[in-house]
Amino acid sequence: MKIKTFIKFAACSFIFIISIHASAHEVTFCGEKIPVADRFVADKLMSIIKKQMNYSIVSQLRQKENEYMKTIEYYLMKTGLPEDIKYLAIVESGLKNVVSPVGAAGFWQIMKPTAGDLNLIINGEVDERNDINKSTYAACKLLAGYYIKIRKDFRISSWILTTAAYNNGIGNISKAIKRQGKNYFEMDLNKETAEYVYKIIAIKELLEYPELYMQGFGYNIFTTTKNNNTPNTRSKNEIEKLNLGGIITVKVDTADGEHPETLDKKITAVKNTNAGNEKFITAQVTGKYKKFKDGNSVSFTLKEDLQVQNRFTSKGMVIQGRGWIIDNRVVVDLGYDHYVVLMDSKKEKGITLKSLKNKEDVLLKVIK
Repeated sequence: MKIKTFIKFAACSFIFIISIHASAHEVTFCGEKIPVADRFVADKLMSIIKKQMNYSIVSQLRQKENEYMKTIEYYLMKTGLPEDIKYLAIVESGLKNVVSPVGAAGFWQIMKPTAGDLNLIINGEVDERNDINKSTYAACKLLAGYYIKIRKDFRISSWILTTAAYNNGIGNISKAIKRQGKNYFEMDLNKETAEYVYKIIAIKELLEYPELYMQGFGYNIFTTTKNNNTPNTRSKNEIEKLNLGGIITVKVDTADGEHPETLDKKITAVKNTNAGNEKFITAQVTGKYKKFKDGNSVSFTLKEDLQVQNRFTSKGMVIQGRGWIIDNRVVVDLGYDHYVVLMDSKKEKGITLKSLKNKEDVLLKVIK
């Protein structure tokens, strides 16, 4: 299925979710809340989702995400950047080594002058912008520098503005902040930059919470065919030899508690901003699922009381939702939006088909 059709279905599904949960729906990026309750923001997000993005088939995108994301996440962890930054690479290149009409190249679409500043080698034999390891580390350094500058110049910790700067340049975004204030969603920017963060948020939602959108599609658009291709990745020992850390030594003020503590060598990873707002309750799979298929209903008997926002369901009651098989795991939309997520005993999202058939105990992550 082409991405244009995918985006059209996604828009309908996303609009439905926001309209149902307008008062409670919460979307975040790098710990920063997206004001989807603002009709202008919500409508613009829907408009962005409808548009064709820079990749052809969604199933292929999902496969590339599975291949490359562990490497990208490793560098984000090592440099102390929020994990959500990984979605920039998807919006920039669709996780492919491509060259833009203006000469930006690689997974992170880095221009030649910027690549030189970041010590990436480009000559007749090699272009390190196409190296997933070196280009990702370089992008992390660039983003960290932008984040620090915005924090220093404008006294605001904003990865949203930082990502906008990645698209349009730190100079242009700094000028925009001076003229228009610090709220990206209220800024009058060029068309590409004005849509950039919206694209990232849309991709994050669709890849992290596919169970919320599958019903709108009517079938599983993330089903992929495995192949024997292997990603261009290095072992952790090889990555360590790239001399992580020591490049940026400016400390970051983290009074808001949501961002990196330092960007010195061996930087502490960013804190999980939701950790204090989460709890886990147990439930058990109920029903028979010997021939489970995408879209089938899945039921769970609660072993503890479930309190979500203003909804209360007592221990012993049954809750259910539609399930979908993604990456050989069953994910289920239980009807609580982002606030209740099905997990296994190891606190990994979704459960195996074996666990489903054996009616095993599961965990429900509840966002308070």
